[in-house]
Parts: sequence; structure tokens; C-alpha cells
Amino acid sequence: VDDFSLRTHLGNKISLSNIESDVVVLVFLGTECPLVKRYAHRLSEIQQKYAASGVTLLGINSNAQDSLSEIKNYADEHKISFPILKDLSNTIADRLDAQRTPEVFVLDADRKIQYHGRIDDQYLVGLTRTQADREDLRIALDELLAGKPVSVPETKAVGCHIGRSTRTTTSS
Repeated sequence: VDDFSLRTHLGNKISLSNIESDVVVLVFLGTECPLVKRYAHRLSEIQQKYAASGVTLLGINSNAQDSLSEIKNYADEHKISFPILKDLSNTIADRLDAQRTPEVFVLDADRKIQYHGRIDDQYLVGLTRTQADREDLRIALDELLAGKPVSVPETKAVGCHIGRSTRTTTSS
């Protein structure tokens, strides 16, 4: 993944190239998506559990309809422990072809995507389990941190569609 710089909902600028962690998790979020709300606490737990192992989690909000104040309210309400970056004009979502919230991309030290997809299988289309049978994100992180290849490098992300900015084109 090529370097990028975005501002958080609090105005701080974060660049991918300035993150010293060996593993970076990019998770696309939206303030109104029911699944994003359900996963908020779990994502904070993952950040806290893996931070000491050299993992940084970054939320990315690419929804055109989500204002900075709505992102701040979401972060405060759900006690989010990681930065949420605002992706104006959905530049990063387009670059990664992210389609859903929540949708995760796990990057290794070379910033290559080693896992892409869902957080786990607790919530699927037409199915809600009382708990996950397979914790895909945690498994991918454990395998990467152990120096192993990710055994399941891609799963299907489910959730809300990213509310992209509309682009208008003019003809001459």
C-alpha cells in the first residue's frame, strides 16, 4: 500500500510511513452502520491486546455523509481507543477497493496486504451467532506475528456500503 496521510477526527495528521509498527490494521468504519457499532468494542480490545506486539490499528472513515463531529461522537460513545482517519473523497477506499464497513486490511512491515476481509464470522448475511466461530482478524495477526503466512488471506466482508462521494464529469 502506497503511503498516505490523513487527518483524524481530532485534526491530527497521520501518515502510514510514520507508523513504526510491524503490522498495521486498516479498518473502514461508518458512524451509522449497525455492524460497525457492534464491532467497536471488539476492535478496541484487539488494538489493546496487540499493541505491545507491534500492531497499530487505524480506523478509516470514507463515508461522504459522516462529518468530523459525527465521527467524534461515535468514537466517544463507543470508547474507541485507536485513531479514526477521515478519508475525504474516499481516496484510500478507492485505492484499496474497500466496499464495506467494517472491512479490514492487514499490512505487514513492508506495507503489503496480508489479510483482507471481515473481522470474524459472528455476523454474516442472514446469520447472527452468539459468538464468532472463526476470528479471522485475530488469526491473521497471530500468524503474522509468529512469522507464518496468513492461512486464510481473504474473506468476504459484510456490512454497510461505503457512502462514496459522487463525482461529476463534464463533457467539452
